[in-house]
Amino acid sequence: MKFSVKLIAAALCAAVLCVPALAADSATGAGAYVPNPQYTVISGTVAHRKDGGLLMSTSTGEPTEDYILWTEGVMILDAVSGEPVDAKSIKDGSTVYAWLGAQTAMTMSLPPQVTPELLLVNVPADYKVPQYDVIVRATVIMAGIPHYSGMDITLSDGTAYQVWEDAQITPYLTRNRVTYQDLLPGTRVLMWADDSGKGSRVLVFPYAYKGGISLYNDGYLCVNGRPTVLPSALRRPYKDERLYVPIRAVAEAAGYSVSWDKAHGVTVKDGTETVFTILPDSKAVKGTAVPEGDGFHLSGPCLIANGVTYLEAGDLAHLLGMFYGG
Repeated sequence: MKFSVKLIAAALCAAVLCVPALAADSATGAGAYVPNPQYTVISGTVAHRKDGGLLMSTSTGEPTEDYILWTEGVMILDAVSGEPVDAKSIKDGSTVYAWLGAQTAMTMSLPPQVTPELLLVNVPADYKVPQYDVIVRATVIMAGIPHYSGMDITLSDGTAYQVWEDAQITPYLTRNRVTYQDLLPGTRVLMWADDSGKGSRVLVFPYAYKGGISLYNDGYLCVNGRPTVLPSALRRPYKDERLYVPIRAVAEAAGYSVSWDKAHGVTVKDGTETVFTILPDSKAVKGTAVPEGDGFHLSGPCLIANGVTYLEAGDLAHLLGMFYGG
């Protein structure tokens, strides 16, 4: 794994910080979390085309809808073993499942053409297909039994699973050792589970973030699974879904250093490298987190109250290279 944090149970964490209130609406009591599905799943039978694509006929629409699936660069896995499969070995008439991400482009042609993120093939009849998704919440379970702990995880579509330490957890295409403690928010997984939600096998894909920021149902903002910011210190100043969080509390919990001066405002560093600087009431960000041509734009300005600076949670997560599940 690229990054691993030993998460600890919320009951054992006392690292909570109190931040003075902004002159705006508090987010206290606004901790109810509604996941935002990051994938659309389509399934159907396929047939090879001469141009190398797959023609998928689904049974989800009335009338039946067709798609052209392109497979170059796509992860194609066996639904039972999780092993990679060559596109040429997919049998005509077989059923496949395709996961389309939020950024997946689909043409307006008929039938529409799409390059999925993942294809599951070789699906047996009446088989419970594993679920591919992104973890948005993760909480350690302490069972009270020596050497028997696990993780409660919630995926982006709201599905919840329990993964105990005796589950078969393997990394995708590497020999790195992974455990239930590596199931951090932002981790993509392929999950095999029974009807009770107990995960028996988990295929873990490379982690693309430096950690995760999550808003839990009790209203706490957690950084890498640890309650870090009290509900009363979170703000929704614009009376919409934008959640503002204290920069210092979140960045320091993630391992960065934070300083302040009048000339540059708040400065966040990773060692000696300046990750970003921003002045209050400004949306102008400088630093290595926002190279020219990045195309990243803040959803709101940096706010300040009583010496505490705030940024919208998704913006701060992006600047810190972290995952924000909402």
